[in-house]
Amino acid sequence: MELKAIYDARASFYGKAKIEIKEDCTSYSELLRSYGTLVAIYTEDKITNLKQFSFLGVFSQTTTRHQKEFFKQKGLDEDEINEIIKESKEKGGLVVYEKD
Repeated sequence: MELKAIYDARASFYGKAKIEIKEDCTSYSELLRSYGTLVAIYTEDKITNLKQFSFLGVFSQTTTRHQKEFFKQKGLDEDEINEIIKESKEKGGLVVYEKD
């Protein structure tokens, strides 16, 4: 399904950002693809209710907008998202953020 622009100023992402859902008995995941590339993953453990946000690196400005929108819709605030992006730039890639 398409990522809807709820928090972003744009009316739509015009089909460039898509969410793929994966679910089993113990976990629920949403994979964000921007221009076909996997750029972020949201996972919720159904047993512990732990939420994990995987940010797969800093990409183009538009893809970063998709990542920010995705994480805002999953409950992260602007400060948390900016910290993840900063850490990803420093580490050069993957950042995993967990939240109860």
